[in-house]
Amino acid sequence: MATESKPSSKPSRVVAVAIDNSEYAEKAFDWYLEKIRRNDDVIVLIHIPESYDFSLAREWSPLALQKDAFDFTVPSPGVIRQLLDELEKNVKFLEDRYAEKVKAYGIDGKFRTGGGKPGEAILKIAREENATLIVTGTRGLGKIRRTVLGSVSDYVIHHSPVPVLVCRM
Repeated sequence: MATESKPSSKPSRVVAVAIDNSEYAEKAFDWYLEKIRRNDDVIVLIHIPESYDFSLAREWSPLALQKDAFDFTVPSPGVIRQLLDELEKNVKFLEDRYAEKVKAYGIDGKFRTGGGKPGEAILKIAREENATLIVTGTRGLGKIRRTVLGSVSDYVIHHSPVPVLVCRM
């Protein structure tokens, strides 16, 4: 007796891909596209921009002399605005670059940014989007450098509630 094939009722897979301006992130994204992407995948591109220590964006000011302080500098609104404009420009460039690739493959998805520690922020967004898989690249740091500098992919691997694919090229 022949059985009728039923359409798959399996929901689309939500894949979170951590990206930045590195070649490692781009290679991981390309590997995902070429090797494991499904036609019904929904992709969430996650970018956590580099954070700046705005306390370093200071300039000397004679107004600071009027205060009883050891620091004769004040936050520079001009420098802070310049840093924020540069950050916004870089994020937009990255979003446009990846949007072209997503469009070329006809993938449904979105671009999300967040702030804070990169590993924590990636997992937060992945949870919000109900990701079923996280894809990330790695710089391939040695054990000592990874211990000193920290590793985003290492953090994601150890704290993710869903499978993580780390592409090392």
